[in-house]
Amino acid sequence: MIRRTLYLIAIALLALLYVMPVAAQPQQPGPWFFKVDGGGVHQSEADLKDGTGDFSKDRWFVSAGLDYAWSRRDSIGISVGGGKSNYDFSDDADFAGGDPWNKIHDSRVSLNGRFGFGETGSIFIIPTLRFNGEKDASSNDSRTWGVFGAVTWRVKESLTIGPGIGIFSRLESGTKFFPILAIDWDINDRWNLSTGRGLASSQGPGLTLSYELNDDWSFGIAGRYENVEFRLDDEGPAANGVGKDKAIPLVFSANLTPSKKIDLSVFAGVQFSGKIKLKDAMDEVVDETKYDPAMLFGATFEFRF
Repeated sequence: MIRRTLYLIAIALLALLYVMPVAAQPQQPGPWFFKVDGGGVHQSEADLKDGTGDFSKDRWFVSAGLDYAWSRRDSIGISVGGGKSNYDFSDDADFAGGDPWNKIHDSRVSLNGRFGFGETGSIFIIPTLRFNGEKDASSNDSRTWGVFGAVTWRVKESLTIGPGIGIFSRLESGTKFFPILAIDWDINDRWNLSTGRGLASSQGPGLTLSYELNDDWSFGIAGRYENVEFRLDDEGPAANGVGKDKAIPLVFSANLTPSKKIDLSVFAGVQFSGKIKLKDAMDEVVDETKYDPAMLFGATFEFRF
């Protein structure tokens, strides 16, 4: 029921994206900003290091957001999104009996706030509520919360930098913390280093180095730490347990910006240091294994209104 409500909210936001620009007469830059973004990624077969067999993964995610900016440095907003990760374990895979999980659903609602202070300072805060689990897993047991926060200063026109932190609850007991470097640095007229974004940015920091070829095209290399956990349903080798997937993807991207309202990107790369783990409902480890580096291919989009 909760997931269905989130999807209905997303549909309502999408409707606003199409209705409100038409209703606004005339079209002028204003305090309201709308965005739809998303994409998909395919991970090729990765051999399991501590057993036999392999697995591959396909993932997609779409979200819609609405922001209100009452000044150049101050804004608040909301984003609602959903997606799915499809895991495909080979027939000879022996991890947790060969079929620990399959389709993982991901729904989330995020708020975001940006508030300026002093001459050059800004505070960013993004609290998020997530539901991550198999289709028939309990929504209450699939729920986690988290927040990204950062304080930055514009050191000079070309550099904004500051410390940040991520705080997330776990599907098991406990809370995890990790540091973040918030940075937006125009190294020169074409090169930029900035805090990275992943597909539906999971719980982990990243960095992106990009090169602007011209007004339409740019190229980049991005790396981040991905850490995903999800609740399992009441079937399988760990009924009502928790699955985990950790890795470090490094990708090269080509980005097309045909207008100020559209960003399109394709990327390819390799996922390193992969590890999957399965725990039962009593928080006991059923099985875990590292997996070999795997190729990644994907594309993302962003439309702004």
